[in-house]
Amino acid sequence: MGLWHLNTVAPCMSYIDQGSCVPPPGPALWGPLGLTYNGQLITCPKHYRQSTNSVANFFYEPGNDRIIAHIVLNTTYWPSWDVQRYEFNAEDGAWSNREEAMARQAWIGIWGAAYTQKATMGSFNKIYACRNNETKIREVMWEYAEPATNGWWVDPYTWNPKSIYGYAVVNRIDNLLAAAANWTLDCWRNIGATPERFAQLRLPNVLNYLAYESRNYCWVITQDGVICKADYQIPRWEMMSTVQNPEADALKYFITYDTKRKRVVVFRQRPDAADGACQHQLEFYYPMVSAGQLTQPVPVTSLRAGNRILLAAHLVGDAGEGVTPYTVEGEMLEPVDGRLVTPFSGTELNGRVCFQYQAPEEACTETLKLKVTVEES
Repeated sequence: MGLWHLNTVAPCMSYIDQGSCVPPPGPALWGPLGLTYNGQLITCPKHYRQSTNSVANFFYEPGNDRIIAHIVLNTTYWPSWDVQRYEFNAEDGAWSNREEAMARQAWIGIWGAAYTQKATMGSFNKIYACRNNETKIREVMWEYAEPATNGWWVDPYTWNPKSIYGYAVVNRIDNLLAAAANWTLDCWRNIGATPERFAQLRLPNVLNYLAYESRNYCWVITQDGVICKADYQIPRWEMMSTVQNPEADALKYFITYDTKRKRVVVFRQRPDAADGACQHQLEFYYPMVSAGQLTQPVPVTSLRAGNRILLAAHLVGDAGEGVTPYTVEGEMLEPVDGRLVTPFSGTELNGRVCFQYQAPEEACTETLKLKVTVEES
């Protein structure tokens, strides 16, 4: 399995333009509305009133079909920081709440960003996150990243072994949790009763974000842009890839999964331009299964003269998963005594493909040749 790059939106957002700047060293200036210029935060030729301090949360919000980013900003205005919610259309990456954010009306509050980080979607289309001021993993509000009223929560610090996590995906349907604190992805079951850590997966590098896909799968992205897909129920790694053109100037990468369109979305945090303009970008990828092997056909019914015999094969991907949809062609090699009833067949969800062969009335030896054409994207 690999990632097919669909498109990039660059830049995906912008800062409030002040229109001018004060030459350095530029002492702080005060106006009727308070501090209008902070010499430590803005220098010529920069003339924007904002710059990015950190990206607190990045996730897909299915209720509004939007990609959400909670960003902490350094600002030239009082109190020298700001926290805004940036909303992007999940279809094309267009900045949906531009007017609201530029008017500073998408403010989420400092506590949501300071105490809740690395939020991601999970079971029942809810948003879940680890917390910086406690050991609990909570359901949070997508708008403000504050804990949801009467929302769901668990506390891994009360489990055995005691654990404190910074990243987590929640599967409440199957009572599963996949979480990480450093170099391992811990897989827990029975989280609603007596939790048991049943497996660990070693991460390829320093983790920067963890995203939920489904009841089986989650995605991780490292600080250097390596993207991995994991089946946390088995558990095993399903895929390892990377962002397109992992540039050296990229500061951090964030990942989420669009469950409606079944694709990966990456937020690349980049340094501001020389004039202070924002250069962050959204990247869209589609997971593509790579066919790796077509197994030999084997009979699944009795080999008897005069009977109709069912033979099965599997089209398997490079991660061991079944590949669909593909058409597999069958052909009897000379000499032929019987008859191939189904000369072609389509793969099922597990990659299985079946053929029917009508054996002659007398014993014989036959050879079935299978062929599939795989198109590379």
